[in-house]
Amino acid sequence: MSNLVEQRCAIKFCLRNDISAAETYQMLQKAFGKETMSQKNVYKWYKDFIEGRERVDDLERSGRPSTSIDDRHVNKIKELVLANRRLTIRDLVDMVRISFGSVQAILKDHLGLRRLKSRLVPKFLNFFEKERRVKTCEAMLSDYQDVYKQIITGDETWVYAYDPETTNQSSEYREKGEPRPKQPRQSRSKSRSC
Repeated sequence: MSNLVEQRCAIKFCLRNDISAAETYQMLQKAFGKETMSQKNVYKWYKDFIEGRERVDDLERSGRPSTSIDDRHVNKIKELVLANRRLTIRDLVDMVRISFGSVQAILKDHLGLRRLKSRLVPKFLNFFEKERRVKTCEAMLSDYQDVYKQIITGDETWVYAYDPETTNQSSEYREKGEPRPKQPRQSRSKSRSC
């Protein structure tokens, strides 16, 4: 139960026990401290309960209904995100033609998705890739065994290469409890150029 609903219940209780609105406000201040509703609101609710209001929660309000957060838009955004989890909210706004806030609300409240950055892990190599690398190295060593003595080396210049994609760029939408996406960690390459 929210804090405001609790205070409204207390106001209703005080009215039924013949406690005045001023005393009710003082009691609320003592019980809720800084979170007490304003004196004007306490008197308004007190008056509403005197006039016969029974409900302590807010009534439905008339107003412009939300036209962008409906099943059609929710399903469309769900399809787009499942097809490409790296889409940004701006991309979805352009594709679906609804407001930024509506897309954000659909992703968070209706689909339960959140944007997660990828987790850097050592290079992805399965058993077969590792085995292939070892065999290639052994083949190169055996093929060039005699040539090693003839190779002349000069001054070396190291050129470092980095993965241009940052963790922000590789972030994806994931459901609650779904693991983070993984991205192989790129270390400095040791490629030499002369």
